[in-house]
Amino acid sequence: MSLRLRLTLVTTGLVAAVAIVLLAVQLNALISVSLEHTDDRAHLTAQFVKRYVLDRVQDRASETFETGDIASRIAAWRAAIANDAELPKFLADTLAQTRSIVEISVAGGDGRILASSTPARTGRPLAPRLSMQSLLELGPVERFQAVLGGRIDYESRVELGVANPSQGGRKEVVFTIQVLVSSVLLRDAILPEVERTALASLPLLFIAVFIAWLISQLASLPLTGISRTIDRIASGEEAVPPELSTTRELAVVQEKLRMLGEQFRGAQVGVTQLRGNVEHMLERLEETIFLFDASGRLMVCGEAVERLLKMTRAEVAGRRIDELFPVGAPVGAKLAEALAARRRLHEVRVGRLVLNLDYLPEGAVLLRLRDAEGRQLVESQLNLSSRLAAISRLTGRVAHEIKNPLNSIALRLELLRSRVLPEVPEAEAEIAVIAQEITRLDRVVRTFLDFTRPLEIRSVDLDLARMASDLVDLLRPEAESQRVVVETAGLDEPAQLNGDPDLLKQALMNVLRNALEAMPDGGTLGVRMDRTLGQALLEIRDTGPGVPRDMRDKIFHLYYTTKPRGSGIGLAMTFRAIQLHNGAIEVDGEEGQGAVFRVRIPLEKEAAA
Repeated sequence: MSLRLRLTLVTTGLVAAVAIVLLAVQLNALISVSLEHTDDRAHLTAQFVKRYVLDRVQDRASETFETGDIASRIAAWRAAIANDAELPKFLADTLAQTRSIVEISVAGGDGRILASSTPARTGRPLAPRLSMQSLLELGPVERFQAVLGGRIDYESRVELGVANPSQGGRKEVVFTIQVLVSSVLLRDAILPEVERTALASLPLLFIAVFIAWLISQLASLPLTGISRTIDRIASGEEAVPPELSTTRELAVVQEKLRMLGEQFRGAQVGVTQLRGNVEHMLERLEETIFLFDASGRLMVCGEAVERLLKMTRAEVAGRRIDELFPVGAPVGAKLAEALAARRRLHEVRVGRLVLNLDYLPEGAVLLRLRDAEGRQLVESQLNLSSRLAAISRLTGRVAHEIKNPLNSIALRLELLRSRVLPEVPEAEAEIAVIAQEITRLDRVVRTFLDFTRPLEIRSVDLDLARMASDLVDLLRPEAESQRVVVETAGLDEPAQLNGDPDLLKQALMNVLRNALEAMPDGGTLGVRMDRTLGQALLEIRDTGPGVPRDMRDKIFHLYYTTKPRGSGIGLAMTFRAIQLHNGAIEVDGEEGQGAVFRVRIPLEKEAAA
């Protein structure tokens, strides 16, 4: 989305939001004023009825004001109102003069209705209602919903009482006047005003949005040239100097963009050089240096010798060149031939190793060995990580997009089953097939979501060697049943590291089980643990058919499998778990002679030291 479009959308959206808020405030004020007017009208009606009742009491029971106790007087007043035939007619006439009031009732102190605008209510208990004041105290949204969507009645209540000497002068309620306001009638009265206000405000809203859009377009016109300059810089082209704007601020921006373009092109050259340096470093990443004296004994060697020869530098110190590289091995044979002829070796490849042999003064010999596949392994791991990350993003979106329609299809299928099967029983088999396929797709979607869901690492101190030993013991009965001989080495010494035991256990179990499945007719399963350069190196070797070289970059891909019934998830999950522990996993071995999986995980600093 371009900057100009974003500016236009933000400006028009902001103006539209302000206009809508103002409209909402106006509508809220309109509803509040209408409710306050209705509340005042109901309260005045109640006071008017109160005054009428008081006059009728004085007219009908005047003889009881001078004689008898207060209780006799109250009873006489209530009897006068209950027997007054004109009061219900007066209440009905008063009700007819209002728009929102639905009922007016007069009740005695015991809560029984003595007279009402609805004659059928006479003699019934006076039902309590929510007061109009409680409706006014609601928030704007709740009040709007109550008025336009509610179907309840609200009351305005006035009490008429007298002081009772027998109760210490406390006021005793003689009559209660209740005026009921209907929310339905309120809505009928308020809704036309709301509609007129909204219709009158909509044209103003559209005009405001149009003006905002027009202003944003005019304001963003100078950005067109700047946008073209940025596009040229991003594509690596030389930025054509734009015509300087008459506005001082924009002219400064354009000049700075020109300078930025020059700096960007210079940075591209620097990146190219840096990339070349990194590639050169990767080429020498696995290089090992040996310095032999004139008698052929080792004097100095590099740290990488420990990874290459699986021996410490203290163990190889002082050994002869033919002891480290026997003549019977390919590397030893090539070195012996070159040493006998005093011939230099330059970038000579033997297997996966590249040899460089030079002769120094006084008969010394300098040997450099480099792992030719080290760089390919690093690049393969990086590419695989990128592909798995891309797969995770893609599958996460696809799974969520598929799961909702699947749920809807399943519900519709059950509805179809209930409607069709009673009339067409033979359709049961077809519906069952559809249900099975929906279940299978749902299982696939859950697998997608499980693989793409972020994992929470529960890191604890653990012994990787002990974990591998426990897993081997767990699989040993199964291996013996397949006539597979299990050989272990280095599992007795601890390999302390910090990690999630459940993730690591599942990752190693996937590799061990794959090794067993590769030897259905028997063989040898080797599990070896080494500790070198602050890393735990777990090597799992089998004597199965091995992994072809063209498949080694694919076996860690999600859903890639060579098994007839394989899911293609196990090794992808293993790769992900090892990566989450800052480790690496690689596959090696000669085709037809078995596969070798190497798992490298950093040890704890104390244990590594």
